[in-house]
Amino acid sequence: MLNTFCFGYHVGYKFVETGTGECNGNFLGIGADDCNRAVLVEQSAAFGLLIANAEFTSFHGDDPTMVEVRDTNKGVVRISNSAFWGPCNQIAKVGGTGTVGFSDCTFVEWGEVGTRAAIQASSGSVLIRGCEFRQDKLHISLGAAIDRAVITGNLFAGPAKIQNASGKDVQIGLNAAL
Repeated sequence: MLNTFCFGYHVGYKFVETGTGECNGNFLGIGADDCNRAVLVEQSAAFGLLIANAEFTSFHGDDPTMVEVRDTNKGVVRISNSAFWGPCNQIAKVGGTGTVGFSDCTFVEWGEVGTRAAIQASSGSVLIRGCEFRQDKLHISLGAAIDRAVITGNLFAGPAKIQNASGKDVQIGLNAAL
């Protein structure tokens, strides 16, 4: 999918499993503006959803969140070179048993209500590499059910604020803070 855009939807892009399987593919230059959920992943294929050069904003409706990967997901989601902004509650809520990765992304606004992390990962595996967190708020929260995580090479406004409740293999390093 190339250069698509949606505005004002409850869910901008939704990925599900049907009788013929789950989604995979290359989504380049997509955008979702003024959505409650810019991206909602209920299920993705093991070989992945590949989202690059995207722009997402979520600021209306109940609990505006840019990316939600539900607990039902067993596949792979990769988001790279993308920008996230707008007065949302959080950038990403990640669950499931799959792997979700953010690389070379810019996160501008989150935490409109409460003190949630920009990226809240409750389970599965997470890669967060080379991203810029442009607010001095809670950046990343890893839940107890995280299997593994790598958080490297990121830029943080203020000191890095990473909560890690996982007792498994979590690698955090080579990050820089103001």
